[in-house]
This record gives sequence, structure tokens and C-alpha cells, in this order.
Amino acid sequence: MHSFPSISLIVLIRCCLLYGTLSAQGFNSVVVTEIMSDPTPVVGLPDAEYLELFNRTNQSISLAGWRLTIGERASALPAVAIPAGGYLLVCSRTTSALLGGYGPLVGLTSFSLVNSGTTLTLRNAGGAMVHFMEFRDTWWPAAQRGGGYALEMIDTDNPCAGSENWRVSSASAGGTPNQRNSVAGRNPDLVPPVVDRVEVSAASQVKVYFNERLDSLATIQSGKYLLRGRTIRRSFLESPAFMSQSFDLDGPILEGTRYELTLQDMADCAGNRLKEVLVTIGLPSRADSGDVIINEILFNPRSNGVDFVELYNRTPKFISLSNWTLSNKNNGGEGSTRKITTRSIIMNPYEFLALSTNPTRVKEQYPAELTGNILAVESMPSFPNEASGVVLRDGVGRLFDQFDYQESYHSPLLANPDGVSLERIYPEKFGNDPQNWQSASSVVGYATPGYANSQGITGAVSDEVEIVPEAFTPDGDGFDDVTTIRLALSSPGRIGSVQVFDVQGRVIRTLLSNSLFGTTNEIQWDGIDDRGEPVRTGYYLLLVNLFDVSGTSRQFKKRVVVVRP
Repeated sequence: MHSFPSISLIVLIRCCLLYGTLSAQGFNSVVVTEIMSDPTPVVGLPDAEYLELFNRTNQSISLAGWRLTIGERASALPAVAIPAGGYLLVCSRTTSALLGGYGPLVGLTSFSLVNSGTTLTLRNAGGAMVHFMEFRDTWWPAAQRGGGYALEMIDTDNPCAGSENWRVSSASAGGTPNQRNSVAGRNPDLVPPVVDRVEVSAASQVKVYFNERLDSLATIQSGKYLLRGRTIRRSFLESPAFMSQSFDLDGPILEGTRYELTLQDMADCAGNRLKEVLVTIGLPSRADSGDVIINEILFNPRSNGVDFVELYNRTPKFISLSNWTLSNKNNGGEGSTRKITTRSIIMNPYEFLALSTNPTRVKEQYPAELTGNILAVESMPSFPNEASGVVLRDGVGRLFDQFDYQESYHSPLLANPDGVSLERIYPEKFGNDPQNWQSASSVVGYATPGYANSQGITGAVSDEVEIVPEAFTPDGDGFDDVTTIRLALSSPGRIGSVQVFDVQGRVIRTLLSNSLFGTTNEIQWDGIDDRGEPVRTGYYLLLVNLFDVSGTSRQFKKRVVVVRP
């Protein structure tokens, strides 16, 4: 006698098979892992644009009915299958013969990639989004931006990430089509999403932008929002990027009123949750000339670095930067002009905002405990190293501020100005005065993009040094493991050193040497000597030596106690 599976078992098997098929075609099952948008001049690969697709699942996936959208142009993909863990090149039909020796590929009639960057969207046969990304030409280092090199994804287990998970191919040919990427490695996302900026898109609508993609399902299920003073009628994540969330309100927000939006349990694609953040919102007011000033400029970046210009809203107003412009100076007059944004990007009262074409690169080269506000702009005027200027105008062309700089404005005590920004000293002093600018302190890494200047005058009338705590216990328990030397100076641009001496008068640790100090400085000591060894329990002397361009010197001595178990 033959036994047959029950109807319920057959249904269960069919459901499992169907579920497996659907999940294999789900979000990020197939992702773009390599981009060759500018193959000319040729480095080692054929003169052909291509995208590389990668199947992240353990099942073969058919692309029948799938669509690839590049920018605004959508193309149907043929009924070709990508094996589990396999690759597929997508290129133009006219160049497919050139790439034929590199493995499986499909040639599309209308395939074309924009050198400056664009959006890439994959949708399955049911129309559901499988993968989305946006790349820019600033993801290539300047030396490799001229063509011939592909961008490669670092960690395919972190496919939602942006530029931080992409690098230029290190392969000698300039790319690795249909092969494991040359830059492949672990690059997990372990950090919760961060609010980048807020826009008041209409009097009754607020839009919050994040620094990375959110998990749409998790955010819908667990996200919580509260706006004091107004009721949120509806909220929704904007597809396909899922990097901004709009809130429709029960009524308009009022000019001159400060609102606070609380966001809770927002999750990114990697599952990291933003437990709670408070966002300040206000309706923008009309700005007067001088309300927003140029506060810092980096015009001679480090190798592979980018310029930035920092603005400062020195008023209690909320000010929109919609259609504001930056210009450089050329032969004494204004040169090329670039629009900062066409959106209603709002500067909060007394807020700092740095502008750059590559905020990720700026944050990599100038890390800070304070998260600086940096806005990505499409392009910037060129700022030559020797001399030029920066001009700020509002949306109707009114002059708000300008600064004509020269490289010689940097501190004469500075060995190399590359990668060092110029900072405004007195924000209340309006005008094009070179005496109101100083090289950023080396203590903060030579720039302060998006937060208070290291050389800004704080109102201190005398130099002060404070040790907090005066006795510390470097035992790794997370409490008083370091001591902090807080140094407030009455004038900017001084050079100095910070050293630690034992009771016999021997230098055991040099914390800073010939460093450019700011007006506010914090230097930490962890109880380790110059040999990398923990020092013993006992008293130690902290010696701070300072001098300025006129040769005037100042010395501070402070006692600190190290206590070990």
C-alpha cells in the first residue's frame, strides 16, 4: 500500500517553497557590489561601463520580470538566473562583447551610467524594491576620479551603508568584474542612525533626515514620535532611500516658537536602534545681513581630503538656507558661484553648519567627540591654496558675509598648513579682517567642522588651568580612568607643550610637544608613560609651557595623583 502525504502537508510544502522563493527575492537578496561608471582612460579592463550584481542568498534567483532603474530610466532584465553566491554583470548591449570574457552578463539597450553619480534601484517581478543605492563621483579619491577605476562594496553583509562601505578597487586592472572584490572585508554597521537635519517643508509638515537608511518595517512597527505643542497626524518614511521621515501636523507651526520633536526606537538596516533623540524645530524667519557668517574655511586639505566652509547662525532665529550661494574670489571680484541647496535646510539658533561635497571624508580626517553638523552639497567653488576668498549670499542675492584669505594668514608657528583650517576668532566682529582669523588648534586635530571653533574667544580674561579629577584611578572600571587638563586661554594661536614629571623630576610622559593651542583645550592622561607602561601610585607634576609669536611665554604647574589598587 502506498502512503500519500496529507493535503495539509502538501499545502505546507508548497507554502514553504513559495516562501523560500519570495524571501530569496526579498530586500537586499541581490545587491550592486561594483560600479564602473567611467572606464576611460582604460587602466586594465575594457572600455565599458558595467554594474556587478551579487546574489547574497543560498538559492538561485531568476531575474525574470525584474527591473533595473538608473536615475529615472528603467530597463527590464531578461529571464537569467544568478546562482547562490554568484555574480552577474549588467552593461550596454553595444559593449557586451568587450566584457564577454569576464563571465555571466546581460546587455541592455538603454544602459548608461553618469560619471558624476546617480541612483540605482532593483525591483523584483512583483514591483517590490530589492536594492537601492546612490553613489557620487566624490566617492572616488581625486587622483582616481578621472576614469578607469571601479567602486567596490567592502562588506556585502552591510549593503545599506553608503560611501563608508565602498572603496576604489585596489586590483591592478582597476576592477574585479564577476569576482570577489579586491577591497572585500568585514565592515559591520554597529552605530545607531543619527539625525542629520530637519526641514520645515510646509507650515504643517516637518521632514527629518537621517545619516543612513532606516529599516522601514521596524520603524513602522516600533518607532514612536512626540511633537510638543502640536499633534502628529501621520508619519511616513520616504521611499526608496528610506533616509527621511515626514510628519504631517494638525496645524501650522508658528514663527518665533521653538518646538521639540522626540524620536524613539528608530532602527537602521543593520538593526541598530536610536533609543531617543530630541530635535529642535522652528519656522524660519527672515534673515538680515550678518545674521549668518562665514566661521571657518579649509582651503588647503590633506591628501585625498576636501574643502569645507563652515557657517554660524549668531542669532536666536531659525534661518532657511534655501537658494543661498557660495562664491569664490577671482581678480578682486566674485568668481564662480554654487548654490548651497534648493531645499529648506534650516539653521537653528546659534548653530554651526559645515558645507562639503564629502562629509564622510571630512569626518574621517577630523574625528571629534562632538558630532559636527556637516551638510553634503552638490558642488563647491574652488578655493585655491595661495589666496582667494569666499562670499556668502542669501536666496535673493543679498551679501551676508565675505572673507578674503591668504595662506600667509596661518600661524607663522605652524610647520605645515596643509589640512589646517582658518577659524574666526570673534563671531561678533563683522567684516573682512585678517586679524580676526587664526589657524585651528592641533589639540582638536587642526579643524572643527560643524562645531565651536578652537580659537574662538570665550570671554576668559586670564589664562586658567584646571585638572579634573586631581586624583584618578586608571583601573579600567569606567570611572575616573583618566585625568583631563582643561586649559582656557585669553588669546589664540599659542604654541606649547604638556609634560608629566615624576617626584624625581624626570619626564615620564610628553602629552603634547610644539603644538598649536586654541582658546579652549582639553588634554587627557591615562596614567601611561612614554614606554607604554602604567605608572605607579603616587604624586606627579603636570607642566604646561606656552609661548606666542612675540616670544612671550607662560608656564603652569599642576599636581595630579595616580591611585592604583
